[in-house]
Amino acid sequence: MDMNFKKYKTVSFDIFDTLVSRRIYRPRDLFSLMQSTLATEKFFISAYEIGIIDNFPEIRVQAEVSARENRVRRFGGEPEILISEIYDEILKKHPQLSPATVKKIIDLEIQMEKIVLYKNARGSCLFEKAISDGCKVILISDMYLPSAILKELLTSCGYDISNIPVYSSGEERYSKNSGKLFSIVKKNENVDIASWMHVGDNVHADILNAKKLGINTLHADWSEYNHGISNHWKAKDIIGESICKTLLLKQVSAFHQNDPLNEIGFKVFGPLLLGYVSWLANQLKIHKIDKALFLARDAHLIYKIYNEYFSEEHVKCEYLYISRASAYMVGMTDWPMHRIWHLFGGKNKKSIKKILAIAGLDASEHISDIHHVGFPDEEYIPVSGEEHKVHWLINKLFPYILLKNTQHREVYADYFKTACEGYKNIALIDVGWMGNIQSVFARSLGAQWAEKQIHGFYLATFAGANDNRSIYNKMFGWLTNYGHPNDKCDLFLSGGVEIMEFAMADNTGSTIGYKKTDNGIIPVREDSSGSEIEYLKKAARLQSGIISFFEYVKPLIQKGNYAALSSVVLSEPFFELIARPSSAQLDALSSLTHSESAGSNAERIVLAKKLPLKDKLFPGENYIKELNASYWKEGFKRINRKKFWAKYN
Repeated sequence: MDMNFKKYKTVSFDIFDTLVSRRIYRPRDLFSLMQSTLATEKFFISAYEIGIIDNFPEIRVQAEVSARENRVRRFGGEPEILISEIYDEILKKHPQLSPATVKKIIDLEIQMEKIVLYKNARGSCLFEKAISDGCKVILISDMYLPSAILKELLTSCGYDISNIPVYSSGEERYSKNSGKLFSIVKKNENVDIASWMHVGDNVHADILNAKKLGINTLHADWSEYNHGISNHWKAKDIIGESICKTLLLKQVSAFHQNDPLNEIGFKVFGPLLLGYVSWLANQLKIHKIDKALFLARDAHLIYKIYNEYFSEEHVKCEYLYISRASAYMVGMTDWPMHRIWHLFGGKNKKSIKKILAIAGLDASEHISDIHHVGFPDEEYIPVSGEEHKVHWLINKLFPYILLKNTQHREVYADYFKTACEGYKNIALIDVGWMGNIQSVFARSLGAQWAEKQIHGFYLATFAGANDNRSIYNKMFGWLTNYGHPNDKCDLFLSGGVEIMEFAMADNTGSTIGYKKTDNGIIPVREDSSGSEIEYLKKAARLQSGIISFFEYVKPLIQKGNYAALSSVVLSEPFFELIARPSSAQLDALSSLTHSESAGSNAERIVLAKKLPLKDKLFPGENYIKELNASYWKEGFKRINRKKFWAKYN
């Protein structure tokens, strides 16, 4: 909308939700943000004063109501007040507070406003236009903050208001809501009504009341917010919900690209990683970690985000090149069949050659054993019902596997040992799931292992992680821990894992082993195949949305207050995507492929396959077979729904 202000001499703007917007869903969520800071040790409140923290949002809301009532009772007129009068009410009700503490809390409120406010893209365009068209610009706000503070907030959002008059209802004691504030501005600024345009978002105060006085108006319909109250009660859950819901408002779309994958990155995975990395930063502090190892490839984005937005001086970070294939090559010391079966099992069918390569063996050296268990040759792909033969073969060749691993360990384990040298509390960071890599990593350290504490911090761990638990090998999951809560695990296992791995994919090729050079041991990486490159291009679009989200939310990430942003509520858009994807999300993600093999990336299976029409209309054997074979169950069901029903779902 290209507005022409040339025919007006004066243009006035409302401030909140017209020129600036908030990064929170409801204005009162600001008080929950304040509450989480009041509770941190750096914001010192004495023991007498501590009672204020528990229900600070309610206290602050109530104090504003009382201050307005008192104003009218004492002076008549309008209930227009200033922030100092709100906090006078708090002092009355909580006489144990010192005036110095109250001053600190007022300063905190203003500080928090600065953190949550940003320049509204549409509003600032019009503001600039009014100035360049040569109009006199005035700002008018129904607000309890005095004009000096309003100027401070606007300046911190990037507005230049050095010569612009600002009117606050709290200061003038009259509001736009009654219409009287417009009359004051007219008189003080000597404005001619016929050539005056007012821009604001509130239909009653900004539009109807201005029109009554004959002022031209423009409705700022580019902002949305909500006045209700949250149904959560913990400060961090209110904040988590507030961040997620805000992302759905119109004004936020200025921060991400108009691309479905970029949008999913911004609205779904951005909040998810904000919650996880805030939790992670808090855990590193609690467990006094001195070295954090981020595991390739799934943790590359986590590593990037942590370094950019959270890093602490006392934690040394490193990106460690390791994969299932390379970890097993070095750290395998025993072979519990149930634990490593997933290397060879799964939906991707692998040849004997491939299976043995994962275990570190060259199949051509063991042809007679392959024949002996009943397989024709090394290229043969075992079918369903032949798993026991694969087991038998691996058990038969186990001594060779162990020998190979011992040789590898002697040569390559230094890569891991060097990463841990001189550190006692070590953290391994990865998306999840079983802790297998952590277990073999610990073993690769040999004698060093006994002196170190190794902690794994994962987005989620499943029940199978219990096999890798030990007193030296502690594991923690943020969303699910050792398979609890079950409902979240079920969602991870019906497509969540694969979609998560896609969102985290790194373009540097899987680590397939290590090589000794003059400069120490270096990882050997696999070249990406064609299908992999396509997949990674898509992942990059989603990841740029995640980075845009962190740029948007950056002011909210305050040192020392990570606990406030680690609410699991931030994962709700992600679980919603798995369980109830929208049609735009389905279109963007269903054709994705997933490779589950350790190492090789040539075999990729579609997450949710589109079936031919006859299978959709008459779901039979093929439908059931494909449903069982698909990774993303809900995605599959929705994409293959009969069109007739689709309308009603």
